[in-house]
This record gives sequence, C-alpha cells and structure tokens, in this order.
Amino acid sequence: MNAALAADEIHEQETNEININSHDHGRKAFEMKRQSLINLAMLALSILLINNIAVGGVWEDEFPITQDPVYQYRQYPAVAPDDTLYMLWPDWTVFEDTQIMLTKSPDRGQTWLGPDTIFSGMAYEDFDLLANAEGLHLLFVELHEHGVNERSLLFHTKSLNGGDTWTTPVRIGDRESIASIKLFSDGGDLFVYAMNYDYDTETRYNYLYHSNDGGVTWPEEEILPGTTVQNPDFLVDDNGIHMVYGGLLFEPEIMYCRSTDAGANWTTPVAVSMGAGVHAQLPQIAIDDSAIHVCWDDDREEYYNTMYSRSTNDGLTWSIDQRINDTFYGARARLLADEEGLHLVWCQYHGDDGWPQSWGSGDYGIIWYKFSDDSGLTWTDEYRVSQNEDIPTMELPTRGANRVKLSQFSDGFCATWQDRRDGNMDIYMRNYFGPACLGDVDGDGDTDLSDLAELLAAYGASEGDPGYNPDADFDANGMIDLSDLAFLLADYGCGS
Repeated sequence: MNAALAADEIHEQETNEININSHDHGRKAFEMKRQSLINLAMLALSILLINNIAVGGVWEDEFPITQDPVYQYRQYPAVAPDDTLYMLWPDWTVFEDTQIMLTKSPDRGQTWLGPDTIFSGMAYEDFDLLANAEGLHLLFVELHEHGVNERSLLFHTKSLNGGDTWTTPVRIGDRESIASIKLFSDGGDLFVYAMNYDYDTETRYNYLYHSNDGGVTWPEEEILPGTTVQNPDFLVDDNGIHMVYGGLLFEPEIMYCRSTDAGANWTTPVAVSMGAGVHAQLPQIAIDDSAIHVCWDDDREEYYNTMYSRSTNDGLTWSIDQRINDTFYGARARLLADEEGLHLVWCQYHGDDGWPQSWGSGDYGIIWYKFSDDSGLTWTDEYRVSQNEDIPTMELPTRGANRVKLSQFSDGFCATWQDRRDGNMDIYMRNYFGPACLGDVDGDGDTDLSDLAELLAAYGASEGDPGYNPDADFDANGMIDLSDLAFLLADYGCGS
C-alpha cells in the first residue's frame, strides 16, 4: 500500500536525521517524542493493512440528458479526447423512418447542444458509437425488405466536425443477416465485430473487419469458426486484441481468447467462468497493470448475479468466480479500469414481488456501484448510483433504471442509463471523479513526506493550541489524532 512507502520514508529520514547524544537529555526527550509519533504511524499503517481501506472518488448529483415524450430505447455514449461527451439514440416512433439522434456536451454534461437528427428515412436496428482523435465513428445496421426475411446490412460513417456533418455511409462486408455488432479501436485503427446469421443453415458466423484507413476499406476475417459467440466484448492494448464472450444455452461458460496479429489468428479459448448458468451472458473486460478482469451476468443461482474473475497470467488461468452484487438479481454490468482502480456498475432488477418478471430487459430497478483499489482482490460496499429512492420497490419494474454504461474522461468517468421514473424512458447520467489528494496538508497538490511531517508536528494538538494545524484535522474534530494520521497514510503517494 502507499502507507508502506510512507513508513519506509519515515524510517529512512529518522535514520539520517537522528544523531544520538547520550549526554543531551533534551535531545533524548525530543527523540522519544519523535519515536512515539513513528510508532503511531506504524500503528496507523497496521490498521490500514488489516482493514484494507479503499479511498474512492466522488459522485456528483445525477441529472437527465433527455426529458421528452419520445422513448429513448437505447443509449450510445462516447467521449472524445477533449472530453466532449456525445450521446446517440434511435427514435423508433416510426420504425420504418428511424430518427438517429445525437447530442453533445463540451463540459461533461453540464450543458448540451442539440439533439439533432443525423440520419433518417430508413429502418435502423443496431448501433455503436466511438470517438477518437480523428473524429466520431458511427456503426449501424440498416434493414431492407427481402422476401420472408429482412436483409440486415452493416454500415460505417464518420464525422470530422463533432457530429455536424457525416460522410456517406460505407457498407462493411457483403453479409446480409447481421445480428450483432461491436465497434472498437486501438486509438488509430478501427475494428468491427459482426455476427451474421445464415437462415438457411441456422448457423452463426463471426467476422472481424479491420480498417487502417479511417473506415474507407474493411477487409474481412472469419474468426472462431464453429463457435457460438454471444454479445462479445473487446479491448485492444500492446498485447493484442482481447476478446470475451458467452455461449448462452449452447456453450454457457464465459470464454477468453486473444489475437496478436489484428484478428487473423486467435489463441485457443479458455473458460473464464466455472459452472456458469445456462443464461450466462454480456461479459465485460478491463485490463490494468496487474491483471485481466472480466465481469458477466450469471444465472447459476436461478436469478442473475453479477460475477467477476481475474487472470494474472495473460488469460491462461482465472480466479474462482466471485459474486459482486450483495442485493439479489444483478445484471448488465459494466467494468472500467483507470489509474485509481477498478470501477464496476450493474443494474438491480425487480418484479412485482421483488423478483424479475422475465429474463428480458423489461424489468427495471437500481444502478449500483463497487470499487476496488487492489486490482479486484477486494471491493468496497455497494453504493447506489441512480438517485431514484422515491420510487417504491414494487414500482421499480415500470419506473426504474436500466442498461447502464460507463464512459471514461481524461480524469474520472460518467455513468449513463435509461430511466423511467417519470413514466417516460429518458437517459440519465452521473459523473464520477477520482479523489483529489485529500491528505495534502501543505497545499502543493500531492500527499508526500512533507505533508506527513506537518501532521506529525501538529500531532496531539487541539484547536486553540499553538501547534494546531487545521489543514491536518481531516475529520474536523478539533484535534490532530490517530484518525487524521490514518487518513493521510491512506492517501500517501497521491499526485506523485
């Protein structure tokens, strides 16, 4: 922990500074006092280690992005490198004339421009939105009448001016029964996953499209042939493309594989879960310096829970499945890793008797959050994100929150979700920002040895005493005591 570093620096400084003079009783008394403070620091360190205190960030108040009578059945957020937040959704009032709506906020949701209709006149079914240094990239499925079955065609378009204008959509591949899509990037190149369903053979085919020219061309690779892939998630880093997916009924375990050559070849899939329920689905992946992290929905206990596992050896083996939600029925989880730690949100669903009415997405409820500052080994208590406490439990299925997503800013992130508390289906959001250096006594923007020295110098002083330092009285109880010392040690190293 950061506190251990603080303790090491204390001992190093004391060793360098103390030059014991056995004949100087004043010096001895001073050293004894300093040693007692060191002992207090070590005691505080022990308390922190035993209790594994995780210091999380701050959630701002929630607010609606939309408030109109048109239902926002889906929501697709994206954050640009300059922290502009975009939100896209379909207006399916007339499905054959779907209105694709886009709004944007230059100040992390405080003010919004739009919404504007960016495409219309067709039946559009599925979408994905991505923002990178080049601009905004939109993926959508366009439906066309074709005999008994509809043709579902995949298109990409982009905007280089913040969504004001868009390029002519380019069709990706020649598949005509696209049933699932995902758009992701390594920061430069674009990747698209698409599942195509062959109605004649009742077979699912998985394809990966890779564009290194900004979406002009999209070479196709079939991936994982003969494998049932449901709702995959992807992440690209220096080690390649990481993929997690579920099999849903056919192959219920959650699986992981990786490609180091832009999707041409993949490692043999490895089971992340152990004994997953037959409806295990919707895995999410995140990676930090210590491990690969995966969460998913799992019904091994009859109703859905949010489960979690981690791998510290590049996905070869995985930890024992861990249930994250404390309250019953957690689903549609989202996972994000940043410099602060791991952030996990999920939806708690309800039915008329407190249980889900169905396996579908029609049961609404509460958005919950947990945080881990030790790479998933331990998690904080649940924190309620959706501030819909005024909705009675029995009314949550028709007035609650659903389909939460996380979008990362340069510092912090936002949670967005669909919400029916007002009888309509609107999009709400709530920002989270990592903690400032809360143990910064001297006001220089970090928590380091100088802050610890100032606190130790004031230790034991009460308000009104000559040595009292209000900046070190973190709990504002009028005294610089052990709780203040523990607080500073928990934040030690912040900003450095």
